[in-house]
Amino acid sequence: MNNRGSWILRAPPPTVQEVTCVRYRVTNRTRQAAVVLLLNLCWVTYGTATTVLVYVSWQEAVIAADSLSNRTEGGTRSVCKIVQVSDHMLFVLAGAGLTQDSHFNPYFNPYDVARVSVGSNRSPREAATKYANDAVAPLQEIWRANRTRWSDIMGANRPKPTRPQDFMFVGLNQAGAISASGTDFIEDGSTPPNVRVNDFHELVGKQPGDFSLYETGIYDAFPSDDQIIKWINSHGAPAAFKRLIEMQIKATPDLVGGEISIVRLSRDGSIQWVNRGPCK
Repeated sequence: MNNRGSWILRAPPPTVQEVTCVRYRVTNRTRQAAVVLLLNLCWVTYGTATTVLVYVSWQEAVIAADSLSNRTEGGTRSVCKIVQVSDHMLFVLAGAGLTQDSHFNPYFNPYDVARVSVGSNRSPREAATKYANDAVAPLQEIWRANRTRWSDIMGANRPKPTRPQDFMFVGLNQAGAISASGTDFIEDGSTPPNVRVNDFHELVGKQPGDFSLYETGIYDAFPSDDQIIKWINSHGAPAAFKRLIEMQIKATPDLVGGEISIVRLSRDGSIQWVNRGPCK
């Protein structure tokens, strides 16, 4: 029996329904037993043009993301989606990133908001809570102004976006353990739609041999969970993540693409870039 513990948490993939009931599989493998829990959750689904992966274990965290950005004003460009916001903490997002002043696009820099959210001694959960509180108002304005344009970007045959952004902070918690915390902003049924903060996710590297994996954005070209875990165990999370995102780029090059950024956070809080991509 594999003695590694593993938890895979997926933000719901895009579907043709705006609200769907999603069945999550959470697999916990230990030396004593293998337990599979099936959780039925109803969650607002969305479409987003990016792929983000976060791995958290007792000894390290790894974040990977593509760099393609579909601009609301038209065209694409390469952007960094992973930012170091303090000496020992990283921030990654999917969805609405940096926006520029224009007649339809209010200015918003989520990376600046994330840096302020970290403060001097905040854990990932504290930083995520502050970021969510500070970002929800500008994201609602951006969402109302650009929702139609983002639907156009996804195309006629793809699901329409129903939320502007999800994010995660990765660092050390108060106990010195590697942890990741984040959430997403979802719309309600109002006219015009209001945006609210969803429930928080939290991943913690509690003991040697266990790990958690969080996937968001577009990942419909990924292999089975068992295959992903096998790649991570055999080659390490950075190499496995690179392979997974390359598979998704090949499958959906208009939504996921560009250079792949990969960064590692060690248990001592040090940060090492495996591949910076556009994150210079």
